[in-house]
Amino acid sequence: MIGLTKMVCGTATVSEVLTYGRDSSRVPARLIQFSKDNRPVTVWNVTGACNLGCIHCYASATRKPRKGELTTDEAKKFIDDLAEMKVPVLLFSGGEPLVREDIFELIRYATDKGLRCSLSTNGTLITPEIAERLKESGAVYIGVSIDGLPKTNDRFRGKKGAFELALKGIENSREVGLNTGIRFTVTKYNYKEVPAIIDILAEKDIPRFCLYHLVPSGRASFEDDITPSQRRELVDFLFNRTIELHDEGYKTEILTVDNPADGIYVYLKLKEMDEDLAESAFKLLEFRGGDNSGRKIADVDMYGNVHPNQFWWDYTVGNIKEKRFSDMWLEPEDPLLRQLREKTKYLRGEKCGRCMYKEICGGFRLRAQRAGDLWGDDPDCYLTKKEIGIT
Repeated sequence: MIGLTKMVCGTATVSEVLTYGRDSSRVPARLIQFSKDNRPVTVWNVTGACNLGCIHCYASATRKPRKGELTTDEAKKFIDDLAEMKVPVLLFSGGEPLVREDIFELIRYATDKGLRCSLSTNGTLITPEIAERLKESGAVYIGVSIDGLPKTNDRFRGKKGAFELALKGIENSREVGLNTGIRFTVTKYNYKEVPAIIDILAEKDIPRFCLYHLVPSGRASFEDDITPSQRRELVDFLFNRTIELHDEGYKTEILTVDNPADGIYVYLKLKEMDEDLAESAFKLLEFRGGDNSGRKIADVDMYGNVHPNQFWWDYTVGNIKEKRFSDMWLEPEDPLLRQLREKTKYLRGEKCGRCMYKEICGGFRLRAQRAGDLWGDDPDCYLTKKEIGIT
């Protein structure tokens, strides 16, 4: 995750509350500590069921829950383990987490155990009553997926009116005092609509915009992705729009996810503008460490299978019904987890293997694996060889 607002303007909004609590003065020390341990932000796909049928769903969600999903008791044992580990964030995802009958009970249970809980949702089910229940359960952030203007978004979602329902879900969440944001997965079908979505975000005073670069998984493939030149133009736009929003007084936070090359590109742009700000941004990237799959990002699916991230379901570390998550994660025997935590030792390829910034980037390993070589070049890196110190 690359915090453009934090890098470019030196400020952040929802991220600090979500990850570190409301005492923002503690962020640097906490961030340093976070960079030193392997306690992961944990994505938990609580169900494979969803009320929609999105064409790019990495979970290939279906209308009904799947046989073998974690029971309430099994889920609570998992939460107990996460609380003992003191993971920084537990992100409830799906499918659509709000279709799980015990979702509010589980969020409340996790909150009472001291965990910061967020929700990744399509937003269409968040009525005023549901928003109030989310607030009462202790959720601290609601991330709503919107992938374009009404016509595009509704086609992605497979439901007419999904766009308006999602926006209403955000408004209902904000009415009860919940932090909210838009999650936008960029594809060749919707990348030109990013500016319009950010305009809506600013107009409605929504405090967070996360742009997810596409990861070929589930129902999504490389055929749906944008080109390197389009990606570079898009990050240029986000860079400039971040500055504009800040200068105009908006409190909106802009981030990109699943392409660590964005951080290097933004750092290089800052070097041409402000050396001090660039140095501060570089330190932030050092703490983040690029793609943290298998180290500070983990996924547990609806069956209890543990994965290096939420898109990597074709690789399973183990199952929490058989072994505690903390034992699998903190002292891993799994060879892939061990390699991911020392990824720079294994990097190869024309770019990733020779890049002068590989310690703070390293590419997105799953995307490289999907392209044919786990330790090879990330096909979505749009930086030139000259920019990354290759002559």
